[in-house]
Amino acid sequence: MRTITHKPIVDFHKGIQVAHKQLNGFYRFNWNEINGKFRSGIATPALLLESHSASLNTNANNTATFNGRSISFLLLDFTGKADSYDKQEEVLDTLENVAIDIASYLKKLNGDHASWLYGKFETGSFSYEKVGPIFDNMYGWNVLYTLKNHEDLTFKPDNWEFPNP
Repeated sequence: MRTITHKPIVDFHKGIQVAHKQLNGFYRFNWNEINGKFRSGIATPALLLESHSASLNTNANNTATFNGRSISFLLLDFTGKADSYDKQEEVLDTLENVAIDIASYLKKLNGDHASWLYGKFETGSFSYEKVGPIFDNMYGWNVLYTLKNHEDLTFKPDNWEFPNP
């Protein structure tokens, strides 16, 4: 059974939002929404999770396959009026600290033998980029990182039913 798939990744990030004292909202989104308005009913600051992308790679002697899942989420908050630079600076500073808190949490889990993320977080892959203004004058950070795990590519014939030739 695969342990790192879409649902556990979504549930994990929901858990981050619930546990972090400065995050008040969570939702899944796609980039088509960026040009529109922020969804109603979502408390801010919020963690907005996009679906991950993945890339399979083999080791040098072609004996193991690894799946690198690229995770991307936004940390966003409203800044009020369009030219409220003091509020923009406050939001960016607060949410940058939240991003670094999340990096420290990922690093902690990466070293915890009991965690599903044990040995899977590539610390050097963690980055964040400023975003804004988007939606209704929101600012924050696009946080990016990679989870890498061994991916068993053993063919399982019981999962298939091919038509007879």
